[in-house]
Amino acid sequence: MIKRNQDQVHIQGKIVYKAETSTGWAVMIMPDEILIDNYHHGYNHIHPDSSNHDLKLEIKDNTDDKIYNIVCNHIEKNEGINLKKLIKELKE
Repeated sequence: MIKRNQDQVHIQGKIVYKAETSTGWAVMIMPDEILIDNYHHGYNHIHPDSSNHDLKLEIKDNTDDKIYNIVCNHIEKNEGINLKKLIKELKE
């Protein structure tokens, strides 16, 4: 049985979801459809383009909680998503 836990927060017109299962975790930013996860590859990565799921960029090996906080703080501070800046923050 797969255990699942999910949180969500609404910030600056975005919804940020954090989902954890027994097989990994994901942070999803909607409606932008930006996905950050550790599924399938065993390392943390971001899928910056929802139309090309094969495109993934490795990010720093932080916990899902820390990544969720980085994303939420980024959206609050920038009043939305600046993708280039967010990727940089996730790699630091």
